Amino acid sequence: MTANILDASALLHALPSILPVNKKKLESPQDAISALVHTAFTVLGFRLIGIDESGPTRTFENNVLPEEWNQHGPGNYAFKYRHEQSSLEFVVKVVKLGSRTLISSIAVETDKAATLDISTSDFTSPSFYPHDLSASSPPPLVHGFISSNRIDDFVSQLKLTTIQKLIPGLRKEGYTEQADSNAGPSQPRAPEGPAPARPQPEQPPYAPEDIYRGAVPRSPLEIGRRDRDPFPTNPFAPAPLFPDSSGDGMFVGPNHPIFGPGMRGQGPGGMGPWGGDGFLPPLGAPPGARFDPIGPGPLPGPPGFPGQGNPPRGRGGPFGGREPDKDEFMPPGSVSSCVVSTIVRRLSLSVTTA
Repeated sequence: MTANILDASALLHALPSILPVNKKKLESPQDAISALVHTAFTVLGFRLIGIDESGPTRTFENNVLPEEWNQHGPGNYAFKYRHEQSSLEFVVKVVKLGSRTLISSIAVETDKAATLDISTSDFTSPSFYPHDLSASSPPPLVHGFISSNRIDDFVSQLKLTTIQKLIPGLRKEGYTEQADSNAGPSQPRAPEGPAPARPQPEQPPYAPEDIYRGAVPRSPLEIGRRDRDPFPTNPFAPAPLFPDSSGDGMFVGPNHPIFGPGMRGQGPGGMGPWGGDGFLPPLGAPPGARFDPIGPGPLPGPPGFPGQGNPPRGRGGPFGGREPDKDEFMPPGSVSSCVVSTIVRRLSLSVTTA
């Protein structure tokens, strides 16, 4: 089995050889991280062509860094590369951002960018620097990166977030791409909370007999007639072919469909003791209060005039019938049906007497 060319020991062995011959000193943790990044790119076959993003292309034998490679450190470092398996030019920058280090890279011709953000103290030991590799009997360089495991962790992140994005499918002996540990096979995720509320489609409007159970079917031409003709029907008119539309208008009277069988309670006549749906508790209205029942009340009264359609369900009015109390003003210029009834009765009595 081929050895891993990005193993910590292999990179630590190769790192001193990419530093300048006469300047093998790492001044800061950022120097060490930048040198480690350049070492990883070098062993993967990337060819260094510059240490300045806007500088001219240069040739560096064996990818050895020039002496001015860290002149802008520890703030920022720049490396330009090419690779034989790609026609693109790559720029890699290492930037110090407070206590963190940012490794940004881009394939210039395609704007394909990648970023790795790490905590500097997680992968380096600040007290280890500056470190001169040319000194006699220097401490092992691995101590500057805390441990070999820390180096492996850093290189693993660098490979996953940067190298595999710049050149996916890179072929190199001893190098294998790794799968993102956070990405698995596509599986449906279980909902974490209740399903969001979704608007329910509105039902088309129906005739009252479709909404209120037990309503008598009537002619579609009669629907809404009460809004067009709000005045009471002629008491002497012949009975219509279909039940009238006296309760379907915007005026909610005793014959309105909402007071149909489905709305009646358990009181006399199928309603509550106070009218309406029967949910008003006993003594719900203070004694002596002027209180109108919730709906057409169960009070008895003489029957209404013939030809008025469904039997009205209101309370007894001053002139008989079971219409509700006339406690609202009539439209301007109109005459109350009660007044009309009174005039008709008096005329009838006068004719009979004569």
